[in-house]
Amino acid sequence: MGLQVNAKEILSLLYHNREVVDFLFGNRDMVTVNELLSSQNLSPEQYQKLIATDILYEYQQVVGLNDAVISMFEDFMEIGEVTPSFINDYINELKRNIRYYEEGKEYRFLRSIKKYLKRIEGAISKEIIKLQKNVDDTYKNEGNYRIKLQKLEDYRLKRDTIIEFINRANEVIDETRKLFDITNDLELHGIVVSLRNTLIENLDYLIEIQTDITDYINKIQFQLDVYKKAQRIKEIKDHGQLHYKTNFKQVVESLNPIGFNSIRSPRTKISVDFLYTDDGHILCGKIAEKYKITRLMARRLADKLPSNFKDSRVEAFVKLDTQTLLEKFIKQQKNLFEFLMEYKFPKALGSVTLEERITLFVEIAMEFDKQLDFKYTLNRYEYEDSNKQLRRIRYTLILPRKIKEKKAA
Repeated sequence: MGLQVNAKEILSLLYHNREVVDFLFGNRDMVTVNELLSSQNLSPEQYQKLIATDILYEYQQVVGLNDAVISMFEDFMEIGEVTPSFINDYINELKRNIRYYEEGKEYRFLRSIKKYLKRIEGAISKEIIKLQKNVDDTYKNEGNYRIKLQKLEDYRLKRDTIIEFINRANEVIDETRKLFDITNDLELHGIVVSLRNTLIENLDYLIEIQTDITDYINKIQFQLDVYKKAQRIKEIKDHGQLHYKTNFKQVVESLNPIGFNSIRSPRTKISVDFLYTDDGHILCGKIAEKYKITRLMARRLADKLPSNFKDSRVEAFVKLDTQTLLEKFIKQQKNLFEFLMEYKFPKALGSVTLEERITLFVEIAMEFDKQLDFKYTLNRYEYEDSNKQLRRIRYTLILPRKIKEKKAA
């Protein structure tokens, strides 16, 4: 640096000039000195101090942040260019410290082994995040098609390099598995297990990135082919040869890109209410048959009602009149289950089976729970089945609400 400063002074300069740092970090291409001084209200003295401390650099009236400052922010936010070489360095250092530990069995080497295992895990995850972000940004923001293709091909190579480093890390772990077991270090064992799981997950992520890269390259190649054809057509048009020396007009006229161009809608508008009638259903069926719309042909006309339709409705109404049953139940002293088991239903309903009485018990308990007193105790009811065998049913004790009020009074 040009001046002798310490970490506290550097942090102070970065803090007091944070707007300048943020502006230059977001605009790294072409920011002139005059533009910086005018847009950020930066005095010439402050600017010279930033230059002297190497936080900023100037070249031919273009100003930018120091590469070290940019790298610091990129590393912390896990963005920037992919640099798999760091992973290679960590793997080499890991192998070196493993050799030292095998020779001396000293704890300091074991501590370095743990450190580089953690660094390998973190570095691989960060590089994959950077790779995914750079692939997406290149496809969305790079304007030059050829440069975009070249960058995606470079990222494909970096993806292959990361896979190679993952395989190397797995090989190192496999080769030194016995050494890790001999140490009986629980922390080391946990670090190794975490690293193995991370490597497996990262391989899956790299497969997805490869799929994205291939998909982006195919899309770019298709767009590039379309652009070349459009450029060629414009060139022929500019020479006045498109109309007279090609069949371009006939080809365009023969195209039918709209899927429903040939289907004509009916001229007469039919009301929605009419379509709900039986005649409307018949009309919809004819239209569905004409246009082969099978989902409108599934519905059919209902059959004729039986002659005893009204009688069956009355019977069902009496059978499901739970409100009347509840009123009679409240006026007596038995619990709900015993009341329904002993209740004499009208002769018009015929014999009411045990299953039907149990169904009524459940319906009344669910529908009128606020008018009933649930004791949350189980009683037992015994009966004989069709085979004359003794059966038992346990039911919840439910009493009328008025009994509870009398006891409370």
